[in-house]
Amino acid sequence: MSGSWKAAFVCVAVCLAVAFPAGATDTAMRLKIGDKAPDFRLRDVVTGKTVSLSDFSGKKVVMLEFWATWCDICKREMPSLVKLQGEWRPKGFEILSVVLPPEKGVKEIAREKRLNYAVLLDADLTVATKLYGLAGPIPLKVVIDHKGVIRYSHVGDYPPGENELPFVLEDLVKEMGKGK
Repeated sequence: MSGSWKAAFVCVAVCLAVAFPAGATDTAMRLKIGDKAPDFRLRDVVTGKTVSLSDFSGKKVVMLEFWATWCDICKREMPSLVKLQGEWRPKGFEILSVVLPPEKGVKEIAREKRLNYAVLLDADLTVATKLYGLAGPIPLKVVIDHKGVIRYSHVGDYPPGENELPFVLEDLVKEMGKGK
């Protein structure tokens, strides 16, 4: 990330952290568990297609993965996310990664890491900062149920033991099957 983009992102993050301190305790995200996930439309850097969160409403449990090319933790955990996507996609789960600018290097990372999920560019940080109120570290995972409600969030690398997310997904996929 160029120095100017890093400075701009840090400035926005600090401003949002000051503006929304109550909701920014665990994940530095303004939205909380139980909130309706805001819809968005972003371009997939790999396929060129536009993807909306609402495309999955009523059909899938979705995990948003906020990351950036300069984030080593984000890149290190990608094989675990690829595995998670491969195991859970047939059960009604989808990862939508939301990559923060710059776009340079995103396609190469997606190819190198063999990402099997959407890689959506948030070029102007609207989704990360304005809609979801991201005001802190990444990677940030936000799991949204089939009704569009935020049910889980985690900041930092993949949860220890790699067991936490599958437990969350199992419950949410069961709920979806029951039509809750």
